[in-house]
Order: sequence, then C-alpha cells, then structure tokens
Amino acid sequence: MVRTTCKNKRELAIFAMNLQANLYSILRELREGDYRPDPYRAFMIFEPKARLVMSQSVRDKIVNHFVANNYLLPYLEQSLIEANVATRKGRGGAMGIALTKRYFHQIMVREPGKEIYALKLDISKYFYSIDHDILLKKVRRRMYDEKVLDILRRIIDETDSEYINEAVDFYNNRYGTDIPHYTKGRGLSIGAMTSQFLAIYYLSDLDHYIKEKLGCRYYVRYMDDFLILSTSKAKLRRVWRELERKLDTEYHLALNPKTAIFPCRRGFVFLGFRFRTHEAKLRVDAAPRTRRRIRLRLRELARQDRLDYWHSLASYYGYWRATTTVRRKMPQPDFRWSLADYGAYCRSAGEAEVILRHRNMLYAMGDFYAGLRGDMALAYLEQTRDELMECSSEGIALRLW
Repeated sequence: MVRTTCKNKRELAIFAMNLQANLYSILRELREGDYRPDPYRAFMIFEPKARLVMSQSVRDKIVNHFVANNYLLPYLEQSLIEANVATRKGRGGAMGIALTKRYFHQIMVREPGKEIYALKLDISKYFYSIDHDILLKKVRRRMYDEKVLDILRRIIDETDSEYINEAVDFYNNRYGTDIPHYTKGRGLSIGAMTSQFLAIYYLSDLDHYIKEKLGCRYYVRYMDDFLILSTSKAKLRRVWRELERKLDTEYHLALNPKTAIFPCRRGFVFLGFRFRTHEAKLRVDAAPRTRRRIRLRLRELARQDRLDYWHSLASYYGYWRATTTVRRKMPQPDFRWSLADYGAYCRSAGEAEVILRHRNMLYAMGDFYAGLRGDMALAYLEQTRDELMECSSEGIALRLW
C-alpha cells in the first residue's frame, strides 16, 4: 500500500534495500511499546488553498496504514453514516455530488413548487482545532486495545512538537500565508492516513444528532463542510444555532464566517460544483474557480507533456459529466497543434520507437474517448485517425488503428 501511495521513490528504494530488517525493526518497536514517530517533513501546497502538509517517513507511513486498516476501519467505520462521504472507499466527492442531486430531486417531487434553501456550514481551521483528548475518548468507546490507543496518542501528539510551529512561522513569513499555530493537545497533521480517518470520525456523533434528533433528512458532510437542504428557512436557522452551540461546548470548534443560508434559485457552491434551481429543474455546473484551475492546468500540461495532457483531459471530462452543462462548459481538445509536433517527432525517429509512441498516444486518447458519447466521440475518432496517418509516412498508425 505504501509503495503505491508514496511519491518519494528514492526513500522507498533505500528502505527496500534492507526490507526485512526494517520491517522487523518496526514490529519489535510496536511489540515492546518503543515506537516513536519520526519528525514530519513540512511543506506547503496552494491548491485549492494554502495548507501546511506534513510528510511522514516510509517507516511511519507503514505504521499509519497498519493502524488505520487493521484497527480504525474495522472498529470505527461501522458507526459512520452514509452521508459522511470524505476519504472513504467507495464514497468521496462523487458520492457527495450524487447524494446532493438525489436530495434535490426528492424535495422537488415531495414538495413541488416550494423554494428550497441550503444551509452551508464550514468549521474554522478544522484540522488545527481537533481536541486530542475528546478524540481519543470517542475512539476508546469502540476500540479497547490499549497498545493501539497508545500508538494513536503518540502519532497525534507529534503536532505538539516545537518544530511544527517553527515550520509554520517559516512558511508564513516566506509566502505571506496565515497558517495557524498548533496549540498543545489540539490539531491533526494534514497528510497522514490516520489523521484523515480520525478527522471524519471526530464528528460522527454530530452526524447522528443532525439526522436523528434534529430531523435533517437531506444532509451531506464532506470532512468539515456541511450541507443541509430544506424548504423551511426557519428550521435551518434553528439548526444553525443549535449546531453552533454544540460545536462550541462539546467539540471546542467554531464555525467559519462563510456559514450561511442560501436560496437555491440563486445558487451555491459545494464540493467544487455550483448547484442552482431554475423552473423546477436542477442545474449543476463547475464552480468558476474550478474552471479556471482546470484551464490553467491543461495549458501547462500542453506545453510540457502531450501524454499527460491527454490523460488529464480524459479525467476532467469524467469530472465534467457530473454537470448538466457538460457540452457547453467542457474544454474542447485541439488535435492539430499536438499531432503536428508529434508528427515531426515520428518522422525523425526509428520505426520501433514510433510504434511505441503511437501506442501510448492511442492509449491516452482512448481514455479521453471513453468519456464521450455518440456522434461527438465518432467525429473525434475520425479526425484523429486522419491526422495520425499524416504523421506517419510508413503507415504505422493505420496498422495500429
């Protein structure tokens, strides 16, 4: 698992040189209770917003995967509701979008003609504010193994180290960001597998309270982003006040000022998509910020690597299919500029290399075509076939086609 997710291939190779000895060393430390996490390697990311990510060593990633897959998931996941969709296998953002669409359609069928309102709640600095004692108290109710709880305590308490806030100050001064400090006994690292699961579990009791006690039937949560739909604006105001009180007293969390109630005919953004009702129909479109980010990313890939461009374009087409304006808003591919450069390369290379490049190019385009339907896909296929033929004087493209 770590091999497939770790991006630092050099560190993986060094660890694998003495694989059995390194694994036995981890096993011995866990058995004897001597395990201590290595210091994090902190770095900044800026998309979709500025965050301080804490990268772990290969040794710590193995321990995190071991604890998460053998203890946290089997013992804790069964208590999570369906609408809690973040970072869980078989769920994620796609399921959050699908649930939101389903809830809109159910409301429109059951209460036709009524105005729909959306309460969007966002917790301020969620990962930096999670209380360690409250979190472990909740975990202890369902998992009784003291050795595992001790390992979890050591993993999450690593954010209490002084070097974490020194890194925060360094990057804030360097980039002009406002990453908050970690206070003692609060906050989870961003990047660890255990942190991701513990963050969605921390508010699981609140999920049940919203669904079962407050009677919010149309509810979705993605990490710290809450969405509640209703035709009663007064009910959403009461829910807002109650959740604000409960988050403060029981979880030591505060709501972000961005929290608000939106009339759905004006639209709101959730999980990167803009939802809006118009004439008893639901309109779903990519958020303007998301569209800009996709265009910039594709423009950068077009200059750097043609194959990565095609693979990314295919994934973005799959993303855009969740909208109701797919044909109008999707970035349209331009075959001519990419295949012209590609043809010049093919004419200067040997046949064996040309065949390999053709095959890779066709695989990438195949991913792209898989996201299309009907006449649009056929038109692109015919255009690409003709232009590939022009690129190869030996007729290699035709044989591969």
